[in-house]
Amino acid sequence: MEGRSGLDVFRSAAKKVKMGKKLERVMKGDRSATSATSHDTSDVDEPYSCTGDFEADYTELCNRAGLMEIPKVVPRPHRPGPPPPPDPKCATPMSQRESCKSARSTRMEKVEEPTSPVPSEQEEPPPTTYTTSDKFDYFRPKVQVELEKPEDKKSMTEVYIRGWKVDQKYIDIFKQCFPAADKLHTIDFWNVGLTDNTLAQFAAVASQCLNLRTVKLDGNPVPGEGFHQLIGEDSMIVSMSLRSCKITDKGAELIGKALSTAKTRNQSLCALNLNSNLITDAGACHIANGLRMNRTLLVLSIANNAIGDDAAKKFGEVLSRFSLTHEEVVERRKVLSEKGAPDIRRSPISRRAESRDRPGSQSSRSQLDKSMAKSGRASSKAKKDKKEDDKKGKGKDDKWKKEPQRGASKVVSLAETLGKATKGKGRQSGGKKGQGAGSITEAETPDIPEIINPLLEEAERVDGELLIPGNRALINLNISRNRIGEAGLKALLKGIQYQITLTTLGSRSGGTGLMRLSVQKNNFSPSHELYLKVQELMMTRDPLYKPPSKTPDDESTSQATGS
Repeated sequence: MEGRSGLDVFRSAAKKVKMGKKLERVMKGDRSATSATSHDTSDVDEPYSCTGDFEADYTELCNRAGLMEIPKVVPRPHRPGPPPPPDPKCATPMSQRESCKSARSTRMEKVEEPTSPVPSEQEEPPPTTYTTSDKFDYFRPKVQVELEKPEDKKSMTEVYIRGWKVDQKYIDIFKQCFPAADKLHTIDFWNVGLTDNTLAQFAAVASQCLNLRTVKLDGNPVPGEGFHQLIGEDSMIVSMSLRSCKITDKGAELIGKALSTAKTRNQSLCALNLNSNLITDAGACHIANGLRMNRTLLVLSIANNAIGDDAAKKFGEVLSRFSLTHEEVVERRKVLSEKGAPDIRRSPISRRAESRDRPGSQSSRSQLDKSMAKSGRASSKAKKDKKEDDKKGKGKDDKWKKEPQRGASKVVSLAETLGKATKGKGRQSGGKKGQGAGSITEAETPDIPEIINPLLEEAERVDGELLIPGNRALINLNISRNRIGEAGLKALLKGIQYQITLTTLGSRSGGTGLMRLSVQKNNFSPSHELYLKVQELMMTRDPLYKPPSKTPDDESTSQATGS
């Protein structure tokens, strides 16, 4: 009985121990589960608001998203600066150098067993062209940032991500971080695996960054090719790079329409890089059509594509002058009617052609005649008043004073206003009080000239088509390493000659024209006559061109020729 009772006691004790362990595990699990649920509920109840400190905001949002491995935020590496020049004050005479050597030799003799090698007199300086890092740290994903002030964490200006996938989780995090960074102006995502969905969301984020000006998405082939979403009509991006994105004619067409159409145009993008894509003649023609009504883009690069003579002819046409399409003619009529007759610049075309282009010219001409008649009546009345003043004997010294025209004409140029203010030199006129001061105030703050709508430029009708001057705002065009032949080169040369002719005549209202054209490594020889002529013309237009300095022999030869 005692043995059985002892065995029963042992079994019951063992059961209690097992039950206690199970109970403890259950209790622990309940605590962790309750803590996790409470943590989740707290996160849901209290959404995180970004502070502008990108590193802190990014880390907190990654933790809340449950990311296991968070790419670190590190400063962007820079090339080491040059070593400082040697200080001349540190130079010592030979006697002191010899004494230092003798003292060093006596110290070495006292040391019986040197434990380390003797250091050299001059240590090897650090490299000046690169920086080193650990073997595996170099390939570990990270977010590189550039700070305007290293001590200020909220002064981030640039973000660089290289070679790791930015999926939906990171896009959701960047949606909150980027708009909070007030000084962010550059985003560079190289080979980050963007998709159609993430690209569309990135474009939405970019529109919320008020100071964002530069976007680089090199090495991101997207099936839908929706890069045009970044350069819409309301976009503030100034420079965009899309190298090696496998953009085809489909994406090029969307980009061309985003640059300009007959009704809309981008007014902020100044530089566009489309190097190393899959654009052919059809896509390049769409981009050239985008330059018809665009007067903002300054630099365009479509090097290393599959562009041929057809696209080169299209570019040459857009650079020289081109005929308006039916849609553009209709839009031109609308703009002219909205602009009003007094502000329309008279074109050198005939009245018959003008009546065809603008049927409503008769009504506008009548308004102009009315305004001119009104100004004529006002000027005659001013002359009568002046004669009456002279008869009353106001004095010969006040002849420079002018009576202000009552009911002056609305058609007054800015030059006339400035001229009157200059003649007055701050003195009040002899008319009503306050009119002279008001004219001077207007002259001191002249209006800023607006960008002229291409549809309002002077037109000429030739063979039933309405021609306007081409794009002279573009100053740098790179179409090298393509398939352009002699026919395309001839069209480009014609466009350059037309721009040079307009510049020579003093017409710079639409811009200065091309200053740099890169057409090398195409389907023609470097010694081709047309290519050499293009190079000769563009050499003098390049702003960085420096004519070769004359040698003494050349100067003596020129003097002898002059004499």
